Amino acid sequence: MPLDTRISGRDVELLPEWRYKIEEELARLQKHYYDPIIHARVEIIGTGHHRLGTFEIHLVMSIPGDTITITRQGEFVLPLIVEAFDALDRRLAEHSDIRQRMVKTHEEQAQVGKIAKLFPGEDYGFVETAQGEEVYFHAHAVKRGNFDQLRIGDLVKLALEEGDQGPQAIWIRTLE
Repeated sequence: MPLDTRISGRDVELLPEWRYKIEEELARLQKHYYDPIIHARVEIIGTGHHRLGTFEIHLVMSIPGDTITITRQGEFVLPLIVEAFDALDRRLAEHSDIRQRMVKTHEEQAQVGKIAKLFPGEDYGFVETAQGEEVYFHAHAVKRGNFDQLRIGDLVKLALEEGDQGPQAIWIRTLE
């Protein structure tokens, strides 16, 4: 889950199953999205009079370089939570696509390496470059393949960028 998460209800008591569903959706997004979600605020509002339903949900997510806001109205809270988080997931994917195009590395600038370490439960691993350096990569960086199919020792092509804690692979692809 994001480091700074706030879940609240206004004019409605926040039920435990609502909180659980919100936390589950936040964890799913954080695992699915490449960049960290810095701040998440979720507010469920009991309107009681709104023409589109008696509940409203506001999602505000801060990610590197942007803040995304989603608002949805409806009659039932759990389907409303799912609908709002699905919309947020689409917006995060669009943001990721735009960001990746801005830092796109062309094939001719790629390096060759081999898978050195894998952490399947955590969706990341390390590639050893030809220079002997271990470079971090996330499961979302795998192109034309599946993270779960990678094995230690597999040869890969990769492109690097400078991350917060050193170089990281922005994409990797297995070599056949």
